[in-house]
Amino acid sequence: MPSSKIKKNIITVRGRERSLTPKQRSLFSNLDKYEIDLTSLKKDNIHKSKKIFFEIGFGSGDIIYKQAKLNPENIYIGIEYYRKGIAQLIEKIETTKLENLKIFHGDARRVLANIPDEIFDEIWLFFPDPWPKKRHSKRRFIQLEMIELLHRKIKQGGKLLISSDDKNYIAWTLSLIFMRNFFNWLSDEPSDWKHPNNDYFGSKYEKKGIKSDREPYFLKFLKI
Repeated sequence: MPSSKIKKNIITVRGRERSLTPKQRSLFSNLDKYEIDLTSLKKDNIHKSKKIFFEIGFGSGDIIYKQAKLNPENIYIGIEYYRKGIAQLIEKIETTKLENLKIFHGDARRVLANIPDEIFDEIWLFFPDPWPKKRHSKRRFIQLEMIELLHRKIKQGGKLLISSDDKNYIAWTLSLIFMRNFFNWLSDEPSDWKHPNNDYFGSKYEKKGIKSDREPYFLKFLKI
């Protein structure tokens, strides 16, 4: 079995963070209003009465915001490293006064390690940084130990959804998934990778890739 110890010194994000505008700094300062005690969700059995969805690296929050707005009976939790994206999502939340969307700021690896097991109905990883150079492969978010960790955090019968417009990242992900008996790939025919979930909303990053002739791939896995 792979080690469950997550390497905390591995860089999984890159690029210099852009400066926040005064308005964005003000919005980001409200972050504590939108955080949630994940331990209490399991302690109080809320995870049994509510569907809980977790998005890793939500960017500007387009997808998770639309899902939360459409499904007020569910709980949506997102984590993002860049403050600008968090400020953008907080502005969306405050504009519509959503109460079922919560946010974490920081490294998803560290946050996941401290989350109770079997709490999420779905975990989403949409268009992560592919780290395309071979020498940077250890920086990709999907690693054997991460697959094991994600498996533990998903409820029995829950799903792991991963998308990318980088063929190498998709091949990398599938090769690692197939090395362990943690997930079944939900694919009945070759074209299934072209189709996201029926209620999926595309992000601006996906649309940007399509304009650059990068075709998106959608992988759906069921926890075993």
